[in-house]
Amino acid sequence: MSNLLVVLALALETAFAGLAIRTAVAWAREPDRRHGFLAVGLVALALDIIISPELYVGGVAGQIATDLSVVLFLLSGYGLLMFRDSFVPRGTRARNVIVASMVVAGVAAIAVRLPGNPESVHNPIQTAVLVAIIALWAYCIFDPIVSFWLAARDRPAVEMARLRAISIGYAGVLAVFVFGTVAGALSDAATVVVDLVAIAMVPVLYVAFFPPVWLRRIWRQPEEEQFRRALHDLLLYSPDRVTLADKALGWAERLVGGESAFIVDAGGDVLASKGMTAADARQLAARGKFLANQDGRDPRRVGASIVVPLELQQGRGAMVIRSDRLTPIFGDEELTRLSQYASSLSAGLDRVTLSSKIAALERAKTDFLNIASHELRGPMTVIKGYLTMLEAGALGELTPKVRSVLPLLISKSDEVNWMIEQMIEASRLEEGRLALNKNRADIVELTEGAIDGIRMTLSGHELKVDMPAESIEASVDPDRFQIVVRNLLSNAAKYSPSGSDIWIDVRRRDSTAFVSVRDQGVGISQEDQAHLFTRFGRIQTSTHVQGTGLGLWLSREIARMHDGDLTVDSNLGAGSTFTFTVPLAQ
Repeated sequence: MSNLLVVLALALETAFAGLAIRTAVAWAREPDRRHGFLAVGLVALALDIIISPELYVGGVAGQIATDLSVVLFLLSGYGLLMFRDSFVPRGTRARNVIVASMVVAGVAAIAVRLPGNPESVHNPIQTAVLVAIIALWAYCIFDPIVSFWLAARDRPAVEMARLRAISIGYAGVLAVFVFGTVAGALSDAATVVVDLVAIAMVPVLYVAFFPPVWLRRIWRQPEEEQFRRALHDLLLYSPDRVTLADKALGWAERLVGGESAFIVDAGGDVLASKGMTAADARQLAARGKFLANQDGRDPRRVGASIVVPLELQQGRGAMVIRSDRLTPIFGDEELTRLSQYASSLSAGLDRVTLSSKIAALERAKTDFLNIASHELRGPMTVIKGYLTMLEAGALGELTPKVRSVLPLLISKSDEVNWMIEQMIEASRLEEGRLALNKNRADIVELTEGAIDGIRMTLSGHELKVDMPAESIEASVDPDRFQIVVRNLLSNAAKYSPSGSDIWIDVRRRDSTAFVSVRDQGVGISQEDQAHLFTRFGRIQTSTHVQGTGLGLWLSREIARMHDGDLTVDSNLGAGSTFTFTVPLAQ
């Protein structure tokens, strides 16, 4: 049994020595106050456990070991308390009182020659000093247990789990001390059990102060689905860069438990800030111009902050997350996660920038359509009016040569007026001002009116009309209905060889009425059909065809506003059939 006890004691010392070395390495890599205090606390505790067997030696060596043990014991409490203070600071006066009390207790323990062997007889003064030392150390451990647990409330998932893990780690330190204290007063079998429990506490401490990657992923798991949905919304539906940056900062803080953050673009302008005022963010960005121009693409620590590069089209920006009061220590897993998140954020910011440029171009097109159509409408009305007066002879007798060209001039002015009308309707549609004025109407009669209005354009083609004798009534906007029919007839004439036939068919089928226009033109390939009904969409032909590229797009939109549709059936070189459907009147 004694050999087993020796092995367990050696295992406990080795375990705490490994934890101390891990803490010291972390401090060497990140030489900040938090890592420093944690290293002081755990290294002192490990050394105290290692020299504990020397307390039973007796004599001068035993007394020196006892005094050193007391100093290390109090130093471990001090380091762990200050580690807690770096997260949840207390007042300066309270901190000074605790530190002064620990110094006084340590000096008193050395002065009264506190015996190291717990089984030795203690005089009243020694007992009082020992109780004071244990009470101070217990306070240094118990207070962080409560403070970290309470501070974790209402924090993001990762930060809450991290703070509570640290609280559990302190509880593990306290458990090791309690078990180690009572072990000497127990039987050998009970001592073995206590030593095993103390050894089992070491992994708890390691996980608490240095949580592994797999544990951090478990902590994030409750928020993963919410994070994916938020990232999807962030990248696809943020209307501008400022909104996107503001949304992004919220999740950046939650991913690593940051206290505040801001984003600067390539020009050094602050797009958004969180946890700090915009003025403070601008001041930090102006003071740290290196943030947006740092070397490398990986996140890096700058003091209490993490700087994450953002590779934007305009240049390199940065997302800066500040580690303040309650922020857990940043680890490699958080940095990798931030790097992945920054890539998505950069793509989102570039997408918003590109979308803004496209939106500006779309607005420019709409404004051009609106201005051009209204500015052209007046002069063309005057031109058409005078041409009509010339044809009627109201302006005097014309020579036969002039009279022969008048029909062509009137036809061309009708074409221009028709294109202007399309442009006006298109701008109304884009601005949301195109409202239908539906009435119960006979679509047979409306189709005949549309044919009469465009007959001059169809003069080079043979028009074959198939309509029923009885009326077909539907609830339509008469003017917009005729716009669609005239568009289909005009397109059929443009894309068909001169002298070819154009068929127009008006029928009803079940609860639907349809107008079908078929030509013998060039036909439309399947590839071209994919963008045939888009705005400014035109198919490529061997000859130039006049038009705005708005007709079919406008026609389909009007058809769908009538709860109908406009479809095409065509093959390259075999002509095309366009079918305009609307529901019958109830």
